[in-house]
Amino acid sequence: MGEAFQVLVNYLDGKSVYPAFRRILNLLFNVSITSFIYEKFIGKYIWLNQNNYEEILDFFIKGNFFIPFSLFVVVYSTSQFLSFSFFYLFNHFLSLKIERAIVNYKFEKETIDEGLKQISKVSKFVSPIKLTRHKMLQVYKELRNQISPEALKEVDKELKGPKQNLEANFILSFRMMIAITIYFFSLPQFGWFLFAIAMFVLIVGMIFLMVVYSYLDIISTLLRKFHQQAEKYVEQDLSARNSIDK
Repeated sequence: MGEAFQVLVNYLDGKSVYPAFRRILNLLFNVSITSFIYEKFIGKYIWLNQNNYEEILDFFIKGNFFIPFSLFVVVYSTSQFLSFSFFYLFNHFLSLKIERAIVNYKFEKETIDEGLKQISKVSKFVSPIKLTRHKMLQVYKELRNQISPEALKEVDKELKGPKQNLEANFILSFRMMIAITIYFFSLPQFGWFLFAIAMFVLIVGMIFLMVVYSYLDIISTLLRKFHQQAEKYVEQDLSARNSIDK
């Protein structure tokens, strides 16, 4: 209750409430799933009277609390493991496939020349300065020293936070999917139409989270490939110019 009140205070102050809101939803969905499993396999439960201290003390001292607590831990751990495993495996293989394609792809000088030519044509409509091939090479030469192994490590470090958020959102969505399915079968007023829309939005959102995570995962590989190919192109361009001068 205290955290929910703090979320409201932070929201009114204009502060970010999403992490705390996500924790509250995670707790709510885990408790909902635990409640359903408890009633399905163990039996009905009753709420203790807050004024009856003896009942509350008996509940904890005699170990009655341990059954729902253990079930909650199992639900939390299982949902965490399943969602994380699916998320990790999907992204591992997708990222690996994209990284291999990036590493193995060979750029020809003619292809890069044509690409630079197209950028130059488009730049006169979208930029106040026309980006000629010469200007673009000059810009790269000025920035090339900043693309160092340390800079790429820093990029990976900066992406760690957004990637963790995507992973946490996926786990929340996975638990939400289980909880919504339980609500559908438990609540008579929860119709097929609402269930279908909710599941569709969740599945699309989860796929989006996994795809975005995979592309964040390969950004450093993409930058390394760009740097490698750009250096190769600059060398080829310099060699071609020297040949013409001779």
